[in-house]
Amino acid sequence: MQISKRDFLKKLGMGGVGLVGAAASADEWVRMKGKLPPGAIGDPAHLAWGRNIFPLPHTMEDGPSCQLVNGKIIQPAREIPVFHETDVVVVGGGPAGFAAAIAARRAGAKVALVERYGSLGGLFTNGMVLIMLSTSFREAANKYRLVTKGLVTEFADRARALGSWVSTPGFDEHTRLGRTNHWQPTVDPEGAKYLMDQMVAEAGIDMFFHSWGVDTIQDGNKVKGVVFESKQGRQAILAKQVVDCTGDADVLFAAGGEYRQITHCIGHVVRLGNMDRITATAIPKGPDGKNKPGKWPLKSNEANPAMWWGNTGAGPKGNGLDVRDLTAAEIGFRKEWWEKVTAMRQEPGWEQVFIANTCSQIGPRASRLVDTECIISRETLDAPWNPTDVIGWFGSDGPHQAFPVPYRQIVPKKVDNVLCAGRCLGTGDTIDIFRLICPCFVTGQAAGVAAAMAAQKGIAPRALNVAELQKNLRAQDVYLG
Repeated sequence: MQISKRDFLKKLGMGGVGLVGAAASADEWVRMKGKLPPGAIGDPAHLAWGRNIFPLPHTMEDGPSCQLVNGKIIQPAREIPVFHETDVVVVGGGPAGFAAAIAARRAGAKVALVERYGSLGGLFTNGMVLIMLSTSFREAANKYRLVTKGLVTEFADRARALGSWVSTPGFDEHTRLGRTNHWQPTVDPEGAKYLMDQMVAEAGIDMFFHSWGVDTIQDGNKVKGVVFESKQGRQAILAKQVVDCTGDADVLFAAGGEYRQITHCIGHVVRLGNMDRITATAIPKGPDGKNKPGKWPLKSNEANPAMWWGNTGAGPKGNGLDVRDLTAAEIGFRKEWWEKVTAMRQEPGWEQVFIANTCSQIGPRASRLVDTECIISRETLDAPWNPTDVIGWFGSDGPHQAFPVPYRQIVPKKVDNVLCAGRCLGTGDTIDIFRLICPCFVTGQAAGVAAAMAAQKGIAPRALNVAELQKNLRAQDVYLG
């Protein structure tokens, strides 16, 4: 076997004392006697790694490749293996998908959750948009009443319970501390990922990371499941109901559903470290005596006093489905912040600031907006608005007052056995509310409960009894007014 020098010294009772006056590195190995286990094919001179390397049979078969025929690329028909069967499959593990999966499972359905990255949270965690906006009804100046209840507040409370460095105060604590401003907690992205993993495991959801939903399985307008792509190739998940939480309505699009496509700003977030080591007390001045341009954060805006998250603006306007626009935004943002922080570190008081990380998931704020049975626009909200099929409330976002959201807003026209949640809803003049973290939780939870009920009853979601749906949502502590 092999052990590191540090472990070797600990066995000798020397703790972390360096060998021959130098500190031991975990990557420096001391050769020990030993041999590879039977069947291993790794390097016997590096047992720590070699003992883990074994041959495997092929785990997938390659089908016929695309052919170039008369200048056109033709994809031959092939059989797609069934990977999994379930009652409800949720595609996309952002706040909406996370909430949909948990809610559907708690409503009694067998649930699978498919996520293209290796962690949950979407633009909340991987995109590092860490603030939970739009939670409360503004009753008067500096007086708010919580309306985004259910999974969103359960999650926020559990995040705070992980530690004061993970999340700013929950609603009750916020109030007890005498704070009258709108409650909008920020949550550490790694803490949020950890908590989401825990809650999905507790619920007994079948979780599949590194799996990108690419197509639907259909019988006419009825969707029977989804096809996803991974390192194992294309495989299918058969399901009674599908919840589209991809953000870009990818499932709805693949099923031939109707939508509107818009441009929006493409966001990208950075986190700076050592905010608690800034000694400057003001933004540095340029030769003209004016503040130097750009962001110059003087303190943390997270629960962790060492960290700051943000960007230098909304980002470039672009098509969130265009890889050229997305690529240009990624490269431009990283260049901007590297050069900015390099210059920042030359200023007195800012010497120890550094880029802790840039977001691993770029943030198109909107792309496709689904044509649903009811579409909430600004005109809708400016008129008297009191729907009877309420499935949740969005809190005030600052400029606008809180409002109820109807079930019809998550039920797409034309396509059956699919519900849509998250930032694919609304219109151009309401998307900036629908896309926020807490509203995504709200539409996701409602879609999950509705999908579970439809699967259990063997009916299309549009045929659900709304009063029964509302009863089940209240049982999950959702506020309906």
